[in-house]
Amino acid sequence: MKKQLTLLISVLGLTACGSLAIMDKSEAVKAQPEMLIKTDGDLWGLGGDGQFTLGATYEGKYSRDASTSTWFNTISTKDGSMAAEVTNKDSGKTWLLSCSGGGGGTSVKFSMLQFGGDSPYICDITSQGEPAGTFLLERDAKVIDFGTENKEKGSIAVDGIHFDVETVHTGSGLMMPLQNPLGYSFKLKGQEVAAVQTNGILTVQWLPEMTAQQNDVLAVGAIASALSWRPAD
Repeated sequence: MKKQLTLLISVLGLTACGSLAIMDKSEAVKAQPEMLIKTDGDLWGLGGDGQFTLGATYEGKYSRDASTSTWFNTISTKDGSMAAEVTNKDSGKTWLLSCSGGGGGTSVKFSMLQFGGDSPYICDITSQGEPAGTFLLERDAKVIDFGTENKEKGSIAVDGIHFDVETVHTGSGLMMPLQNPLGYSFKLKGQEVAAVQTNGILTVQWLPEMTAQQNDVLAVGAIASALSWRPAD
């Protein structure tokens, strides 16, 4: 029953009264131009492997995989991974991402309750062969989850630049939060400075006062979040 309800809510999120459900954003971020993340993989351009561009400045390639196994309709094991290369075409600087986890691990379902299966989503980030930072998202510590909203929070830190990150499950026209996120919000000192829409279309918006170095970190974070292929997705 819960799976059926989740599917119905997800469909409502995709349609939102006949139109694409756009994630909630701050007015300042919403006013900024949208930069598309364009991919050339299979499965409507995304798929397991491909190349991408982010706006006019960033490009790269990615490879991702997710698998789920279930025994006795009770015990589930989920595994996911994603690797990506992000390049700033203007500066020539490149970052390599190695990501895994996110709702995976082993979980046990009993009636309407589910235990475990909340492993964090982690990306190790390197640049020029040296460790450069980390992208992390994890669910709030809860033993039992009765709701449908899989809220995650975390951060990205690259070359000493840090942003808080959280999933966004609400959008215009929706009656209730969705289980899976519509996108991701990036914040600096509590203020939203960027938003990554992942529901139906991949777009990035960020405030114009961000420095070039901050833009680089936001671009890396956008790819780490938007191209993640996690078992919970």
